[in-house]
Amino acid sequence: MNLRQLLKQAGISNDIVKEVERKSKRTSEQMEQEHQEKALALTKMMINDALRYRKEHGSDKAAVEQMRTIILPDEK
Repeated sequence: MNLRQLLKQAGISNDIVKEVERKSKRTSEQMEQEHQEKALALTKMMINDALRYRKEHGSDKAAVEQMRTIILPDEK
């Protein structure tokens, strides 16, 4: 049972039903916008942490590359 049916069953007039639906739609849109803003903030934090980690540990990659050697097979 949706909101409109519930209000009709309770005997609420059509004008009030329309206003309630309008308010609930506005509230839903505001909540969706808040969720998107929170997701954006979380994404920015994660990217900043990843970039900071990469900057701090970037020298490890250079050390690994220096250790690489080419192994040549023995000649018989």
